This record gives sequence, C-alpha cells and structure tokens, in this order.
Amino acid sequence: MKRILYDNQMFTFQRFGGVTRYFADLMYNLPTEEFSASMPACFCENHYVVNTYCKKYASLSFPSNYRARRRIYQLFNTLYASRAIKSGEYDIFHPTYFSPYFLQAVKRQGKPFVLTVHDMTFERYPQDVLIYDRTIPNKKRLVAEADHIIAVSENTKRDIIELLGTDPSKISVVHHGYRPIAEPSKQLFDRYILYVGERKGYKNFFRWLSAIRSLLVMDPTLKVVCTGNPFTKYEIELFRKWNINNSIIQISADDAQMASLYRHALCFVFPSQYEGFGIPILEAFYNGCPVCLSDASCFPEVAGDAALFFDPNNAQSMYDTLREVISKESLRKELVAKGLHRAKEFTLERMVQNTCDVYRKL
Repeated sequence: MKRILYDNQMFTFQRFGGVTRYFADLMYNLPTEEFSASMPACFCENHYVVNTYCKKYASLSFPSNYRARRRIYQLFNTLYASRAIKSGEYDIFHPTYFSPYFLQAVKRQGKPFVLTVHDMTFERYPQDVLIYDRTIPNKKRLVAEADHIIAVSENTKRDIIELLGTDPSKISVVHHGYRPIAEPSKQLFDRYILYVGERKGYKNFFRWLSAIRSLLVMDPTLKVVCTGNPFTKYEIELFRKWNINNSIIQISADDAQMASLYRHALCFVFPSQYEGFGIPILEAFYNGCPVCLSDASCFPEVAGDAALFFDPNNAQSMYDTLREVISKESLRKELVAKGLHRAKEFTLERMVQNTCDVYRKL
C-alpha cells in the first residue's frame, strides 16, 4: 500500500475554496485497498474537512477574526507537518500549496513529491500580486524540483510549459471532478443572474456589469446575485452611480443555498479573462443551470458545446449573449440538457482515478 502524505498549507489558510475542496475530495476518496492518506495538523476549520468529511481537528475561539487565528494555526500546523515529513513514514508527498518549507527534508529522504498546479494566474497577472507575496518564485522552484506535476487543464499545462519552460513529459492533465455535497435549500430569489466568486482584476466583473447594466435598468425585476465577499464601499458607490444599486444582491451562501442559487438562476455567468479550470462551471452543470462564459483560457476546454460564449473584451458581445439567454426559455432548456450531459465527463471518481495513475508511476 502506498502512503500519501498531504500537507496542511491550504487547509490552514482556507475555510472555503476550490483548492481545499479539490484536496479534500482527493484525500478522502482514494481507493483504500491501494492507498492511504494522511494530513497532519493540530488545528483545522476547513469546511470540507470538518463538515463534508467529518474529520476531527482542534480549533480556537479566540481571536474572533479567522485571519488572526490562522496565524496561530500556521505556526503549530507547520511544525506538526514538518515532524511528519521528517519521520519518513510515507511514500509520496503531495503539498497543497507552494511554500517550499518541506523541500530539503523530502529530498534528503529520497521521497518523490507531486505538485498540483491549478492555474498560472499570478504569472499571467503579476500586477495583481502583493509585493511581499512569494507565490511566483516559490511555485517556480517547486515546479522545477517536483517529480511530477498535475495540471488541472490542458490550458494550465500549456501555461506551465510556456511560462516556466517545463518538460511536457513531466506534466499530467487531471481535470477536476465534482460531486454535489448538499441538497438545495428553498428558492431564495426570483429572476436573477448568478455570479460566483471574487470580483476584482482579471475576474472581469465590472467590465461585464457595465456592459449589461442597461438590461437591469430596463427591467427592475431582473437581479444579479453575487456570492462571495460583501460589497465594498467603492462597489456600492459604483452601483449607485450606475443606478443599479437595487438590482445587485450579495449573499454569503452555504452549500445548500449555493445549490439552490444555481438551480433557480436564469443563468450563471463567468466573465473571467483567465482561470485554471473553473469549478463553478461544473457546479452549474450539475445543478441544471444555463451557463454563459468568456471565450477565454480553459473555458472552451471545460464547457465544450454546453455553454454560450462571449468575448470578455467586447461589451456588445457580453450584452447580446446575456440578453439572448435570459429572453429565450428554449435556449436555457437546451443549455441545461447539454450541461447535465457534459457534467458526466467530470466526475469525482474519474479525478481520483487519474490522480492515482500519477501516484502509481512514482
């Protein structure tokens, strides 16, 4: 039996997020007759570990702010992980992010390590990276040192090769998989477009919203529902300036509410100029939600013919595409049917199996 040791980097950093959902789904669904998985940590509040998979870790109630608490968690969890690495009681190491703290110990023991690269966003958009952030040089170093690299899309693989000069034979593409984790709650809103995630920079939210705002002005019953962080003062002022402040809703949704939001939306829109994969696309497909996407990066690879595409740099294209999908019920039904069919290509079981194929090579 091969013992896979995962570290706690992202599980310490994130309570919610695509990276930790990916690793939790992977760790806790490995075939137990062939692989064992462990993620050593003292403290963990990650939703997918604690709630979805019901794993027990300690947590603190003070400080009340999670960003402050996770600094304490990081200190203890890094020590705990380092001790597990130095013990050598594993066959393959799989870090969950790009801190190289483990590198010397793993290499000294002659153990292989696998690195998952979800995207090359920082490298494509370095202007959005904080000056003290070490992700770019750390990722470059680990990509060079890794025994094998998992890229979550062909688009991400091409970016790794282009931007870091990595040997293509060292990279395997393993698409994300998805399995619904909650039954939908009751319907929360009427007649709305759904937007999921962050709204800054390359996410292209404000360019898209500017392009389609006249639809909201002409139809006061039409709303845009945004999940994620609460609106900033700047955003609220901008919505007021555009006369759409009553048409934009923010909600911090749990899993059941997210399933409902997808289920009842007129459509889900993802206007980003770049993504490594785009898990919300699969969430929309599985929940029977029509999908409108940028014709950019990995989106055509993931969605195939199951989405309506627009030019993320062309306001008229964004406007026309949204108007078409919200005005044509027959088109929405067609997209739902295609999305449900396309979703079968991205199962959790397939993702786990393809990752195990990588482990077997090492």
